[in-house]
Amino acid sequence: MLRRMPTKKKRELWFLVEGKPARFSVREFAIVTGLVCTPKPFLGLEEKLKLKARIRDEYFKGATQIKVNDIQKAFRSLCDKEEGGKKKKAEKEKDLGTDRVKIALLYFLEGVLIGADPKRNVSTFHMSMVDDLDMFNSYPWGTVVYDTTVDSLGGKDMAEKYRERLRKPPHKQLPDVKETYTLYGFPFAFQVSFLDFNCTCLYQMFMLLKY
Repeated sequence: MLRRMPTKKKRELWFLVEGKPARFSVREFAIVTGLVCTPKPFLGLEEKLKLKARIRDEYFKGATQIKVNDIQKAFRSLCDKEEGGKKKKAEKEKDLGTDRVKIALLYFLEGVLIGADPKRNVSTFHMSMVDDLDMFNSYPWGTVVYDTTVDSLGGKDMAEKYRERLRKPPHKQLPDVKETYTLYGFPFAFQVSFLDFNCTCLYQMFMLLKY
């Protein structure tokens, strides 16, 4: 992150690596993740009315603050839930299985792709949308995750903390104290993107040395 180059493009990150500019944009993110990264649609009033609070009311007792850990507990509870024996209707079993899928999708979105802290509140919008699987599956989550990733990586706190530590005289630096920071979104895509860039640079250097 200390190699970051200034740019006027708000939704891209540029770095100077081995004397060459390297870009991390929504294009690279889409290639690595395979997620849909089209522009986010405007949800009109009709679509907003379709968003329900059934998942929240049924599995989280209508709580207004639900954390990632709560989703994990709800999913485990659903998986451990008895099917109700032979007398249980097939339709009810199907509904229970569908809810398992919905809770699993919500947990994957919030806990893996968005990378939210287990103690942070989950988006009520995401929780409402997951109850409509057609709407949820057609939504460009890649764009949401990319924006979260770029906002996290593009923050000044991470690089500035490290620079401040380097500016301190050696006798004032505490070797046992480690600077930490939290990244949200899906920074793994960023790592893979630059791993590919570094491999390309090494290959080009090898070819130059070879000939």
